[in-house]
Amino acid sequence: MNPFILKDYAGPGYFCNRDNETKRLINAIANQRNLTLSSIRKMGKTGLIHHVFHQLGNSKEIDTIYFDIYYTESLSGFINKFGSSLLAEKESFSEKIKRMINSFIRSIRPTISFDSLTGSPTFSFNTENEATGIRTMEEIFGFLQERSLEKPVVIAIDEFQQIANYPENNVEALLRTNTQKLQNVTFIYSGSDKQLLTSMFTDAKRPFYQSTEFMHLEEIPEDEYSPFIKAKFNTGSISIEDEAIENILKLTRRHTYYVQFLCNKLYGSGKEEIDTETVKQIYSDILKENEVYYSEYRDLITKPQWNLLIALAKEEGISKVTTSAFIKNHDLNNTSTVRRGIQSLMDKKMIYKRDTKYFVYDVFFAKWLERL
Repeated sequence: MNPFILKDYAGPGYFCNRDNETKRLINAIANQRNLTLSSIRKMGKTGLIHHVFHQLGNSKEIDTIYFDIYYTESLSGFINKFGSSLLAEKESFSEKIKRMINSFIRSIRPTISFDSLTGSPTFSFNTENEATGIRTMEEIFGFLQERSLEKPVVIAIDEFQQIANYPENNVEALLRTNTQKLQNVTFIYSGSDKQLLTSMFTDAKRPFYQSTEFMHLEEIPEDEYSPFIKAKFNTGSISIEDEAIENILKLTRRHTYYVQFLCNKLYGSGKEEIDTETVKQIYSDILKENEVYYSEYRDLITKPQWNLLIALAKEEGISKVTTSAFIKNHDLNNTSTVRRGIQSLMDKKMIYKRDTKYFVYDVFFAKWLERL
């Protein structure tokens, strides 16, 4: 088995470090403190949550529930994700049906269907209008309260900032009102938009004001990542030079997904010895494989924005994007065009801002742009 896992969480043996973060999350849960977890995408926050849940699962004294609302667009979508996650846990299908009939939704029943590929039962909730949605939400929380009387419950909602984009105006207030009623439930609000998440929890005018503690996920330190990488290659009797590992971590900016992906490709290359030249070759192959997709990005944005994207990639992190030197060096239009371009690329999630510097979000795409 390739030890550099790209999908889901495969267990602590395939999980690198995050010891301090894991302890902090478990401490917050043990003391029933809600927590907001932020990081840019592909940094490993979802893996961290599942790692923590794995640790908690060993005790069998806490129920853990995770669901991702990134692709939801309204309160109805949230309800379907939330309700389905409560019925998708470890119970058998008959037990779920019994729960649903006895104590779940008293006035609005979930619709049961079966996945065409796996045959597994799935549940959906029909919310015809906003009033129905609010009532369904309240009943779901009522069921959750009953369930939490049996044992503590921890709920992780990934990409939580998405609720700010729902067309309904009262979703934050609705959720805050219902979560406040729960006595034995802890929430982890996770997301990749640090600015929006911060606003949701620090703005005194918003319902979730000062209701959680904050934790931001950074890159895994090189001195902790390097021995992990070397050990995993050794499990397959593959030797890798220290300089090659340094190169991997530099090329990927130590962003978890990209480290895993590059190492996965190297491990699966069939080579028994990995040096810096091997890393460069495999990395080049990855960029070439994705070239057809990267080229299409050009059609999604304007020419000035495309040129700005190339400039940001070549700078590998820059704060002074409106200076005459930056504009002249990269043959950009003018200050106002750059300002508009930065905002547009931020809105499209093609770049992100860390501290004062701007970076292209996709590490591999950034390296491909550097070559143009």
